[in-house]
Amino acid sequence: MTAFLYGLGAIVVFLLLLLRALINDGRAQKQLPPGPRGLPILGNVLQLSAASKLWLTFDQLKHEYGPIVYLNMAGQHIVVLNTKVAATELLERRSAIYSDRAKCVVPEHLGSLLTVPFARYGKLWQNLRRASHAVLNARVSAQYQPVQTDEAIILAHGLLYDTSVPLLLKIHRSASTIISVVYGKRSLSSLESETPDQTSLDARGLHITNDPLETLSNIAHRFTSALHPGAHIVEVLPILDYLPEVMAKWKRDARRDFQKISGIFQKYFDDAVRDEHERSSLCVSLADGKVASGLTNIQKAWVAGSITVAAVETTSNTLSYFLYAMILHPGIQEEAQKELDRVIGRSRNPTFADIPDLPYVRAIVKELLRWQPAIPLAVPHISTEDDWYEGYFIPKGTQCIPNIWSMNRDKEVYGADADKFLPERFLRKSKEETGSKFVLREEYEVEDGHCSYGFGRRVCVGRHVADNALLINICTILWALRIESKTPLVSLARDAQEKQSKDMINPIPDFQCHFHPRFPEAESLLRSLRDDVVQGRSSIS
Repeated sequence: MTAFLYGLGAIVVFLLLLLRALINDGRAQKQLPPGPRGLPILGNVLQLSAASKLWLTFDQLKHEYGPIVYLNMAGQHIVVLNTKVAATELLERRSAIYSDRAKCVVPEHLGSLLTVPFARYGKLWQNLRRASHAVLNARVSAQYQPVQTDEAIILAHGLLYDTSVPLLLKIHRSASTIISVVYGKRSLSSLESETPDQTSLDARGLHITNDPLETLSNIAHRFTSALHPGAHIVEVLPILDYLPEVMAKWKRDARRDFQKISGIFQKYFDDAVRDEHERSSLCVSLADGKVASGLTNIQKAWVAGSITVAAVETTSNTLSYFLYAMILHPGIQEEAQKELDRVIGRSRNPTFADIPDLPYVRAIVKELLRWQPAIPLAVPHISTEDDWYEGYFIPKGTQCIPNIWSMNRDKEVYGADADKFLPERFLRKSKEETGSKFVLREEYEVEDGHCSYGFGRRVCVGRHVADNALLINICTILWALRIESKTPLVSLARDAQEKQSKDMINPIPDFQCHFHPRFPEAESLLRSLRDDVVQGRSSIS
């Protein structure tokens, strides 16, 4: 009987795919963008499902087919945008018809519709976006700078003194910066006792641990792995979502994980709002009815939680690549430290007031986000109307995927050395005989110089807070520490190229660093600064 049901199911799937292909055949007669040939009915499904680091696969297709590439996922139209010019035209200038998101069955069961990056374009998304913007915009982001400065000191101190945990875990713990911003506390350790023990699930399940940071990271990967093309057949055949849970393990797992995630987000949010001893926070602002009007309490909790989850992965990922870049390019590290000595000296730590006078460090941050974007493939935008671009037809309902990796390494924009880490591409030589050797090129005073924060109405709402966190962390580390590799540089570069990924997050290469005080007073200064931060927080509590 079981074999009969599985056979019947296979026949139904085949017929549905055939019907979908026939329905789309009429549209296919129009001039779609170029792309690789696929199989009958299935299209390019198997090619994408087998690919690791999809952004590299799409980048290869760019060189063969051009700036926009068409793919067919069993009748689902996909257009990959490999250049900033194409993405800007469609996703910004025509944002009125390119701001929706695809219906992603498994992520929606996980709760994606409660998050700004994944919610469908409509009233709920507008309310979520408005609330997020109110607590993360450029003006408001300045109020988080004191805590970001404190966290940078704690991170640099930990890199130098804490030998109890691996390097990448120490970097990951630097995400406590965003926890301080969102929840108003140094860490979520007070919640650990009520967090369930680690649960052993399948590879696509959610792992809950006693470490809140690890749990938040696992939540991020639960979403990004579910978004990987080919991860679930239901994304190709949404009609399978009508199957009861008993016949659909992916649905049981996703709904179970949604309940766990909601419980975690709600507890963190409620504790932050009612704790009178903690500092003001993003959660406290969200609790204000004026800031988050139109949102329920659970929706506010999801706003805070999803911001934290996104920041935990992207910030720690970029800081890890910063250290990796510094050991690969000691000359760049030395140039930045010369600038820090000239502007700040060695008797005090960097502050945000110094940032405008540190063009080389600012260029390092821009180059990091260009060279190794934390999320190389942006979340697909959906076209809500039939459209044409450069003579090519883009049908209504097409998933338009911005290939950030390819845009950030476009040799026509950044030159023949676009694959290299080179902060000088954002700088020009200073005309002054004294002072800074470099100044930031005029256009990059107002432009990012990369595409890593997305496009149009879906641009990253937390980019100002993220930039500030990266700037002060990198300034403080470079000011206090000298970074050296424990691994031969040749093997480092090889290992980075060989690392595979079935996730949408850029995998971090395996490497280890030595950290040394950069000048004789650095050790005592860093210890004193760290003690002041800890004592100050203890007195507040």
